[in-house]
Amino acid sequence: MKNTNLSRRDFVKIAGMGSAASLLGPSLAFSEMAKKFQIGSTFILWGYGADNLETSLVDMKKLGYHSFETFGHVIEEWETKRGGFKEVVAKHGVPIISAFCMTDVLDPSKRKDELKKLIRWCKLTRENGGKVIEYCPTGIKREGYDYKEHKKDLVESMNEYAKAVTDEGLVCALHPHTGTPIETSEEVYFIMENLDTKYMKFGPDVGQLEKGGADPVKIVNDFLPLVEHVHLKDYAGGDNGYLGYAPLGKGKVDLKKILDMLETRRDKMAGMIMFELDSDKKIKPAVSDFEAAKISRDYLQKLGYKFKA
Repeated sequence: MKNTNLSRRDFVKIAGMGSAASLLGPSLAFSEMAKKFQIGSTFILWGYGADNLETSLVDMKKLGYHSFETFGHVIEEWETKRGGFKEVVAKHGVPIISAFCMTDVLDPSKRKDELKKLIRWCKLTRENGGKVIEYCPTGIKREGYDYKEHKKDLVESMNEYAKAVTDEGLVCALHPHTGTPIETSEEVYFIMENLDTKYMKFGPDVGQLEKGGADPVKIVNDFLPLVEHVHLKDYAGGDNGYLGYAPLGKGKVDLKKILDMLETRRDKMAGMIMFELDSDKKIKPAVSDFEAAKISRDYLQKLGYKFKA
């Protein structure tokens, strides 16, 4: 379905108006608009499975992060096999805000089962207090991939998934990701201009955009009216134990400029800004998971963001 809500020209126009405060100087922009965004954390720095959840929550609690995000399948495993997801969250006192969920978007024969899985994860997320599905297409072999050849399946499947998420009372935010059908700048603009944005909103990962060769500042600015959730990630490149990503402030992403733009969306976003740092268990990083999360928290504190005591 062609997006009938906002064209790219509309995005740029509205985003320019919305982010104008960040260009007016500190006296107007942030002396009058004290930073109040609460910052959460995704849990993948600590790992990708259900075994990693409690360790991540212990560290997030110590560092004062306000909320967390995990995978839909992790919620499901704790709910069905480990004594209850709500119980482990209550034990550690860090509430969930979002779940990261992936489904296939290229094979129509899989769509029915993928939709059932996504709805199941939506119900679990909502029942446990979450508000956002950070939605990402499943990974593909990028070599030889041409998104134009898959336009019909891409648009139809993601529109159907996003409507299902919305019908479950949650916000669906698209997360472009390296190694998936939506990686490059061209693919991001194409899909966001063709999806039905009544249902599919935007949940950029600024580090993923940088790694994929896009300009994360420009993309966040152009699609700012649709941003509902954000993965705040830095990118340095190289084999560093984080798949080339880095603790906040240690890479090349212009995080401050992005944060300044996002402040204009603070009262409109259903989700939050989430610190994230990918984990590469094949290479040992220079610091512990806790220290990497602390470096990132300390960077944000220097920019005026507050964390729980």
